[in-house]
Amino acid sequence: MQLKKFLLPIILFLVGMVLITIGAAFKILHWDLGFIDATIFIAVGSVVEVVASIIAIVKLILMYRK
Repeated sequence: MQLKKFLLPIILFLVGMVLITIGAAFKILHWDLGFIDATIFIAVGSVVEVVASIIAIVKLILMYRK
């Protein structure tokens, strides 16, 4: 399996994990930055992970379709 084809989904998945971790820390510590609070971090991180998963699945399907 060629790992370079999955570089974008891996990076997006890691960014999503970081955002969710920051959101969890914000929620535990009850922090907020104006209108940015833990819920926004967790929601954006989850959406980024879903997009990364969809991209990875599409790349896998296209790779094994040939």
